[in-house]
Amino acid sequence: MVNSMVERATTDMLIGPDWAMNIEICDVLNRDPSQSKDVVKGIKKRLGSKNPKVQLLTLTLLETIVKNCGDLIHMHVAEKDVLHEMVKMVKKKPDFHVKEKILILIDTWQESFGGPRARYPQFYAAYQELLRAGAVFPQRTERSAPVFTPPQTQPLTSYPPHIPTPEYRQEPAESSAEADFPTLSLTEIQNARGIMDVLAEMLSAVDPGNKEGLGQEVIIDLVEQCRTYKQRVLHLVNSTS
Repeated sequence: MVNSMVERATTDMLIGPDWAMNIEICDVLNRDPSQSKDVVKGIKKRLGSKNPKVQLLTLTLLETIVKNCGDLIHMHVAEKDVLHEMVKMVKKKPDFHVKEKILILIDTWQESFGGPRARYPQFYAAYQELLRAGAVFPQRTERSAPVFTPPQTQPLTSYPPHIPTPEYRQEPAESSAEADFPTLSLTEIQNARGIMDVLAEMLSAVDPGNKEGLGQEVIIDLVEQCRTYKQRVLHLVNSTS
């Protein structure tokens, strides 16, 4: 099943990334991490396409699962020669946009995964190999999102999971506010930034004249998650000022 999903998410019939399919693949991986190996294998196969559009769509899917899924995906990307394939693609002087995307991803990953002494030094090794080959990495922007692993897409009624139910909110008003807006951890702040980045990419891919595109369930879900984080950030700022 996952192999056909990867193919549908990277078909050259698409005019741009199929974000709904990309997020669905992430949900499958978060529910059943044992599918990670097959997804990464399928991605590696699609990277071998001679079609630049397929390559770019595959890189976008790869970026999405690395950001949204767990350690098992990171391990398979590091250990199943995906990075080697990406380095090889750059050395073959591919389409400009494909090359740019690969360089951005490898630069982001080598920093996020902690360098040569990290759990997966393969990311840093790929970066160093490209430097030795004379690759010039694009300048980073403030919008560059770190690698993050948010919870899988789910009904917002259950998010965040640690908000108590109403019958337990029999404390003073201040304590109730603390329960409604739990303190943000560093990981959650990174998650919020990553969600904003994915949402921005999705919105930029929507045809301005197609209002129905804005009604996609995945876009609505990401917007609601952003609103939830906004409320928590505002509460944090107000409670510490």
